Amino acid sequence: MKLDYAIYDPTQNITMLVTTPVPRSRQPALAAKLMAFRPEVEQVGYLEPPSLPGAQLRLQMMGGEFCGNATMSTVAYLFQQGKVSCSSPVLLEVSGASSLISCTLNEQDDAFWGTVDMPLPEQFGTVELPGLGFVPAVFFPGIVHCIIPSGRMIPVEAEAAVRPLCMSLGAPACGILLFDSVLGSFTPLVYVASTDTAVWESGCGSGSAALAAHLAAEARRGQTISLRQPGGVIIASATWDGERVSALSITGRIRLLEDGAITV
Repeated sequence: MKLDYAIYDPTQNITMLVTTPVPRSRQPALAAKLMAFRPEVEQVGYLEPPSLPGAQLRLQMMGGEFCGNATMSTVAYLFQQGKVSCSSPVLLEVSGASSLISCTLNEQDDAFWGTVDMPLPEQFGTVELPGLGFVPAVFFPGIVHCIIPSGRMIPVEAEAAVRPLCMSLGAPACGILLFDSVLGSFTPLVYVASTDTAVWESGCGSGSAALAAHLAAEARRGQTISLRQPGGVIIASATWDGERVSALSITGRIRLLEDGAITV
């Protein structure tokens, strides 16, 4: 099967967008093959025709999860195809989101800065992890992120815990975020159930949003934070309306690495 693709670098969270139509039933297994063939790729998304009025395109992630970085990459692809303009909001259908997602790009030299309005958390809660007891968790449609102070869990422990955690929650995807609140930095591990892949991501958009939302709920006031990750910085902003997080967004840098075709 010949596939056309484009590979983007949003905060080094290397994302392959497959532009050739692929049946949903084949997408997870095909993504696992593509990631094995191109090990620098951290995630795969598939571009599909939209079904909702007003949407430019649909982004279907490999495990049905939501991804802010891949959303930015999709809008960059549309811009480079001449289908949208910079500085104007673009509406997309995205897996893991129940309503249209708005993203705005600004061109800068050979890259873009993108801002995505993220889905809101469904709930804040806790989950139990071996040796740690109950830790804070932010539940989004399609992914659950657990927040653990850095130093309380080493990477090998996180790798051993993330798959059974995801299975126990019955979630499409789970993240373990090792967070240093003093430095404002974190290291994200993301497990996707349908592809059975666990990746230490260089930059995690939904993890950044989860941290901003968690900090806003804790402080009961809005938060805008620059979160350093292995691949760079993502700015996350959460609005607090007195009772809940009422708006959530992330801003990051995206650039095209390559486009081409591959036979799998």
